Order: sequence, then structure tokens, then C-alpha cells
Amino acid sequence: MQIQEVVTFLQQTPPFDDLAPHVLESLCRELTVVYFASGEEQQPEPQLMLIRSGLFALHTEQQRLTHLQTGDYYGYQLLLTGLADPDTIRCEEDGLVYFFPQESFDKLRHQYKNFDLFFQRLFSRRLHLYQSSQQQNTSTLKVADLVTRRTVSIDCQDTVQQAALLMTAQRVSCVLIKQDEKLIGILTDRDLRSRVLAKNLSASTCVSQVMTKTPHSIDIDCFAFEAIQQMSQHNIHHLPVTEQDKAIGVLTTTDLIRSQQEHPVFLISHIHRQHQAAGLQAITPQIQQLALQLAEQHIPSYEVSSILTSIMDALVQSWLTIAEQQLGPAPCVYSWLVFGSQARRDMLPSADQDNALLLEKEPSGAIADYFSALADIVCHGLASSGQALCDGQIMAANPELRLSLKGWSNRFAKWLNTPDPQALLNSSIFFDMRLVHGSKGLFNVLHEDVLARCKNNELFLYHLAKNATERQPPLGFFKHFLLEQDGRQRKGLDLKKRGISLVTDLVRVYALSAGIQAVNTRERLALLQQQAVLTQRQQQNLLGALDVLANLRWQLQAQDMQRGRHLSNLLDPSQLSLLQRHQLKDAFAVLSDEQQILRQRFCREL
Repeated sequence: MQIQEVVTFLQQTPPFDDLAPHVLESLCRELTVVYFASGEEQQPEPQLMLIRSGLFALHTEQQRLTHLQTGDYYGYQLLLTGLADPDTIRCEEDGLVYFFPQESFDKLRHQYKNFDLFFQRLFSRRLHLYQSSQQQNTSTLKVADLVTRRTVSIDCQDTVQQAALLMTAQRVSCVLIKQDEKLIGILTDRDLRSRVLAKNLSASTCVSQVMTKTPHSIDIDCFAFEAIQQMSQHNIHHLPVTEQDKAIGVLTTTDLIRSQQEHPVFLISHIHRQHQAAGLQAITPQIQQLALQLAEQHIPSYEVSSILTSIMDALVQSWLTIAEQQLGPAPCVYSWLVFGSQARRDMLPSADQDNALLLEKEPSGAIADYFSALADIVCHGLASSGQALCDGQIMAANPELRLSLKGWSNRFAKWLNTPDPQALLNSSIFFDMRLVHGSKGLFNVLHEDVLARCKNNELFLYHLAKNATERQPPLGFFKHFLLEQDGRQRKGLDLKKRGISLVTDLVRVYALSAGIQAVNTRERLALLQQQAVLTQRQQQNLLGALDVLANLRWQLQAQDMQRGRHLSNLLDPSQLSLLQRHQLKDAFAVLSDEQQILRQRFCREL
């Protein structure tokens, strides 16, 4: 072997190009050069493989996974995680391969940060391969698919008469009000009726006096169901659309209704138009049909979860409206809270209810009776609309979950100040909470109080982290999958309890320790990386692991729906392709590593 020739090649190949010549010369004396003829095969061993020339295919008996050519690596996954799979490397064009022993690889990783970072990123990209392949098939409707790039605008000093004339001439139902090309308001035909004509204002009234100031808006790249949710939540029919913070059009409810009626935006709009219990109950088959359509379209899990959560939020809001129609106005300000998957916006069709009431006043006497009746109507209404009652009674129908601000603050204070491990395990769901309906101010006071108490609370974080690491990913000593059985005699890997929940539990500990307000796990990960609580590698690996697990779970439940079976979280790994098994083992390996990091960080003896 000509050492200088190998050194020259390595000097042109990342990450070896960062190493000094004398390091490369020493490394060349440790590596092995192997010539492969076309048709020869190689079983992976615990060593780093670098393709010098030729073309190689990584494959199983069932399928070819990928091609390897000059400058490509293989074997780093096994060296980084200890996870081995029965892949085969087949030479398709004659070539040379450099094999680096594990000792050399480990030594370079420990001595050179950039060398280690390079292969960790390769490992992360392998986790994201599954996610990327799913996203390519995405067909979810976006705002850009519906909005017309056209704005009709006037100056804030113009009169309402000028606005009305412009709207009539342009055949539009609203105008945008701008100042120095910046959007500062919106005036709709409804505003002209309710704020001008109904109040007998002069036609010369300045539009700045009657316009909606700082209107809600949505970016053009957002999904249409996000627009309908925003419009329904704020009871508006016009939503300015922005691109790079500049208004480029207006989305109307008419635009949304004109879209395909089987689309989620139509269903959400339809839910908000129901004012009778029978109407909401009749929607259940439509929700089920939509879920089946999303499955057939191969929509990724995180999009499906966001859509289903928006639908469930709309159902909650509509059932609360019906309850108030039956019972009369609420005797005090209240907030309807959701916990768990609905709070995190990662619901799947199998999700049950997790909700509660936050009240301005103490729940006694007439107040207690009113909200007891309201909670009963809403919880049983949701059940009749397809969202099952919670077996653990984590529902507003439970009087223990209808509390005043003081009551909830005391409840959280008890969990935080005297964190009994079992009680904390049972209550951890409450630390992922979100407002769906009612007083935002009331909710914000509670949420900010809880976050302030959590941050830097070493005893609480110790027990929370300890609980988050009790359950282990289902990998045995020899990296074999560990199967378990449910009550229906199905065996498999519990993707929820031993997969997704492990990710959410880990991320929750970090988020609460940093006082992060976001509840969605993906958003929490992004903020944790921005605040340097997690490294970029940790953030990428955890996100990749979450996407792998969530997509596999969604595929599993989609198959159950299509076959009319009970929705399960148990996955039979024998039904997976080799690539999927690779992805799953990689994800479990990430969770094991991150659990260990969490223990080291939060579970030191106090």
C-alpha cells in the first residue's frame, strides 16, 4: 500500500480533511485495503468502511436499500450504537475499500470534536430518512392553494364612504388599511353594518375609527386547516395572508368552503356551524372517513395529529356553545383546559379525553351546579362525537378537576413541593396543558405560575426525570426487540408507552426546567436547542426518533381502521421492512442514550 496515495485521498475526504498529515500517516498504517470484484459480498463488521472506488449496493434479501460509491461510509451506525442488522454489501462495479478498525475510529472521535460531529450527523440523517420519504407524499391543502394574490387597500385617513365605494367597485367584501405600506387594520362589510350604519355614524368617519386594528393574519405557507381554526376561534370571516410579513391577499370563509368538501377545513367549518347536539353527533362518521382518507393519502403523522387535534378543539368549542345555550350564561369566567396529546396537538384516532375546568370563582353552590352540568354535557357530548371518555377520569366531569385558580395553584404546588413519585407519575399529564376555550387571561395566570414553580425546582425535576427514565425502550441486551402482549392477545412493540411517551417525557423535563411555555413536543425541541439546553445533535436525534415512532404508530392505526379492528399501539416488527427495522432500532438507541443523559443531569443525589 502506498501510504502517501491513501493520505492524499483522505485529505480530500471529509472529515479526514481536517486532520494533520502526521495523524493521517499514522492512521494509514492501521487501516486495511480490500479489493472487491463485481458480484462479491461483504457482511458488515464493527469497523468503518470507506469506499475508495467502485460501486456497492446495501441490500437485504427483499430489497436494495441504497448505493455506496467513492467517498461514502458504512458501519458508523454499528460503531456508534452497537446495533447490528443483517445487511449485505454487494459489489456491483470493481472497487477498493478502506476498513478502519473500531479502536482507530473511537480514538479519533474522542480526540477531534469535528470528526465525532460529522458521523453523529450522518447518524441523525439516517433517522430522518424515514421522515423525509413520508413528507414527499404530503398532499395537505395549504393557504397558498386557496388564496388569490390580490389586495384591495386604502389609507388609514380615508373615509368609510371611500372604503364602501372601493369595495363595491372591486367586488370585494373587505379592504385592508395600510400606513406606510404596513398593514394596520381591516374593514369588512360586516364592520360597515355593525360599526357604522348600526351606530348612525357619518359617511365621512375615518376608517381608522371603525377598523379592526392589528388584525389576525396567517402566512401563505401555513396549512388551510390552521386558517379555518383561527377564523373559527376568533369568529372572523376574513384573514389577511402574508408573505415575508407583507400582506399579499385575503382568505375568506367562502374560499375555504369552495375547496373540496371532504377536506378538513370544510369539516371544521361544518362543526362550528352546528348548534344542536344531533348535528355534532352526526359528524362522527365524517371524522372517521377523514382519518381513513388521510391514511390513504400517506399524510405524515405530525400533520394528521394537527388536523385531528384541530377537529377535536372545534368539537369542544361547539359542545360548550350548546351547553351554554341549554344552561344559560356561565355564572363566572372560566377556561376549558385540555391535557396530554390534545394539549400537545399530537392526537390520533385512538386518543381519549383529558380535560378540566379552571374557574374564576370557587366551585360551590350554584356555581358548582352550573359547571357540573356543563362538564357533563360536554364530556358526554364529545364521547358521542367519537372521543372516548377517559378511563382514569381525567375529565371536567370529575368534580376534582373543576377548580378555581387558587385550587389549581394549590394542586400544582403540592405536586411540586412534595413530589411523591407515584403521585407525580400519575399527575405528569397535567404539566402538558393548553387552553381550548374561555378566558385566556385566567389560563395564562395559572400556566405562568406553574412554569415559574417548575423552573430550577431541583427536587421536582429529580423525581420527574426519574419517572421519565423508569420505562426502557424495548431493546434487549443483544439489541433484539422485546415484545409484549395486550389484552387482545396481540404481541408486539408498544410504540406509545415504550416509544413516543418516552420522548415526550424526556422533552417535558427539559422544557419545564427551562420555563418554556410551548407544549407541542416538536416546538419544545426547537426552543430547547435555541436556548442551548439541548445540543443540535440531541435535538435532531430526538426529533428524528419521534417522527419514526409516530409515523409507524400512525401507519399501524391506519391499517387497523382500514380492517375494522380495534386501534392498537402494538407493532409486530416482523411486518416491517429492513429499512424500517433499522430506523426503529436507531430510534430506540437514541432514547436509551438520552435517558442516560437525563439521569446524569437531573438524577444526581440531592
